[in-house]
Amino acid sequence: MELNLRRYAYFYGAIMLGVIAVDLALAQWTSTDLPAGMSVWLPAITAAQDLGMRHGRNTEAALPKGAAWRLAWPLTMVATAIQLVFAGVSIGVMTALGYDVFSVLSMLSAPVWMMIFVGMVGLVYLTNRVFLGMGVRNGIKVAAKLRAKP
Repeated sequence: MELNLRRYAYFYGAIMLGVIAVDLALAQWTSTDLPAGMSVWLPAITAAQDLGMRHGRNTEAALPKGAAWRLAWPLTMVATAIQLVFAGVSIGVMTALGYDVFSVLSMLSAPVWMMIFVGMVGLVYLTNRVFLGMGVRNGIKVAAKLRAKP
């Protein structure tokens, strides 16, 4: 399977920004918000499933054994890079607006932040692996239905 990392990055970034916009709108007008991990896992789910579905539809073949595990790493690295860039921009904007972000961030020690980061990367990796394979299976089903149509 050939990974289109650019497509994954665009899809991931667009979904992430969409979730953040919905979260801000909900917070502004209804005093509720989305779960904290929604901007991390929903983009990974949809982007990995989209890549897998395209592969399944185009090739009508399942991934070789172990390929989904191997292919999930580059997707996870792209997702992690996007999240780190967004975190950096968010911290910069909040600091420029006068918020004392670093005093809030320093409430947790560096090892705790590292555990949170490693946990997030691990969960995004598993999410990419599961939904990449699921997308391939769904793509094969769609291709079969399209082929069977008169």
